Amino acid sequence: MAFLPFRDRARTVLFRWPAVVAGLSVALGIHIVLTAFGLGVVFLQQQSTDGGSSMAAVGLLIWSGFAWVMASFIGGYITAWVADASRYLESLFHGLVLWGALTFTLMFLPPSTMGISTESESLPALSLISSVAWFVAIGGLLSLGTTVWGAIIGSRVVAEVESKEAGTYRAA
Repeated sequence: MAFLPFRDRARTVLFRWPAVVAGLSVALGIHIVLTAFGLGVVFLQQQSTDGGSSMAAVGLLIWSGFAWVMASFIGGYITAWVADASRYLESLFHGLVLWGALTFTLMFLPPSTMGISTESESLPALSLISSVAWFVAIGGLLSLGTTVWGAIIGSRVVAEVESKEAGTYRAA
């Protein structure tokens, strides 16, 4: 067995799972609260008016996508910040792993699946399945971008804080 020399630690990517768990927890919390708010508004609107359920469904899809994108951004920011990832590559890896974990988890939450269940005997219409599939595809790509963007911004903040001297901070 050949001895592999220890690589320069400054170039090694350090991966921190607790940071991903922290970002995932914050992102799930934000997503659940924003989705609950959207559901509350839609159900309140449906009680006041009799028709317009298809318009409410479209509004709920758009709101759910907004909640997903916002939760992804803030979760990515928190992940990079907790991981103390001051380099671009570290923040990119942390953001990608967070996005995968968040997307996987959100697909099992009831509002995210939009009520599609294969356990019932009657399957929903193909147009509904198609709409939800497009929503998940477009929302997933947008959330991937915002998660990585949040992680990169979080890493810039970490790098900025690390580069400041202790005497340059003002007292609050």
